[in-house]
Amino acid sequence: MGTGAVGGYFGALLARAGHDVTVVARGPHLDAIKRHGLRIESAIEPSFAVAVDAVAAPAPSYEAGLVLFAVKTYDFDEAARIIGPALGPDSVVLTMQNGIGSGERLAERFGAERVLEAAVYIESHVGSPGTIAQDGGPRRVVFGRRTGNGERESALLEAFRAAGWEAELSPSILGTLWTKLTFLGPLAALGTVTGLSAAQLCASEPSAALIEAVIAEYAAVGDADGAGAPGGAAAAAMERVRTFIGMTSMQRDRLAGKRLESDALVGAVVRRGAAHGVPTPLTAMLDALLAPMRDGGAAPP
Repeated sequence: MGTGAVGGYFGALLARAGHDVTVVARGPHLDAIKRHGLRIESAIEPSFAVAVDAVAAPAPSYEAGLVLFAVKTYDFDEAARIIGPALGPDSVVLTMQNGIGSGERLAERFGAERVLEAAVYIESHVGSPGTIAQDGGPRRVVFGRRTGNGERESALLEAFRAAGWEAELSPSILGTLWTKLTFLGPLAALGTVTGLSAAQLCASEPSAALIEAVIAEYAAVGDADGAGAPGGAAAAAMERVRTFIGMTSMQRDRLAGKRLESDALVGAVVRRGAAHGVPTPLTAMLDALLAPMRDGGAAPP
C-alpha cells in the first residue's frame, strides 16, 4: 500500500524473489508500472525491473497475506480505507511509516493482533514514474510486534531476508521506533526550516547545540512514553546526525513543494510531551515554523 521510496523498493525485492505482489499506486506512477513494470535503479546494486499487478485499489475479491503499509503519514486515512476490504482473518499489516503513531492507529482500526511496526532506514525516492531510485546508504528494516514476537514474525524475517531485505526483529519495537524518531525528527525539522544539510548544521557550534537540545526533548518524551531507550540514546542520535549524508525525505518534499510529514515527526512529539507532562519548547517552536509549509506549495527560492 503505497509504491514510493519505501514500499516500492521493498515490494520490488519481494516480487523479484517470486512472491505474488500487488502494488497500489496512483497517477503517472501507476500508469508507468502497468506498462513497464516496477523498476529499481540503485547506486549500490544492479538495477532491475519486476512485473507486478498494479492497481489503484485491490479488487473486492482480493485478500492479502501481508500488507506493506508505506504511504506518507498524512495519507493514513485514505490508505487504511483502501486496504480494509483486502484484510482476511490471517492478514498482517506491517506499517513502514515514519513516527510512532501509525501502529496504534492501525491497531485501533483493524486489531492489534494484525499489526507489526517497522523502523525503516533507506535513502531512496521516486526518480521518475515507475522507477524507484535507491541512492545508497542503508536499506535496513527493523520490525516487530509490541506485545512480543512469535513464529509468525520469525517466518516473515526468514522470507524478508531470503528476498534480499536487510531485516531484523526487534524485541522492543516501541524503543526502536523512538530511537529512529529521536534522530530523524530533529534533523528533518531543522533541515527543512533552515534549508541546511546535517554537515552545515553541525559545523556551527550554536546550531549543533540547538540540535542536541531538541534531541534531548525527543529523548525525554520517548522515555516518558515507555521507549526504554538505553543510556546514551541522545548522544547516539546526535552522532548519527553528525554522520548523516544526503537529505531527509521531509526536506526533499519541501524543496519539491509537496506536503510535509511534520505532524508525525514533530507535532506528535509535542502532543505526547504535553500528555506526559514533559516540556518541549524547542520542538514546539519548530512545529510552529513548519506549520505554514505543512500543506505544500511553492518551493523555497
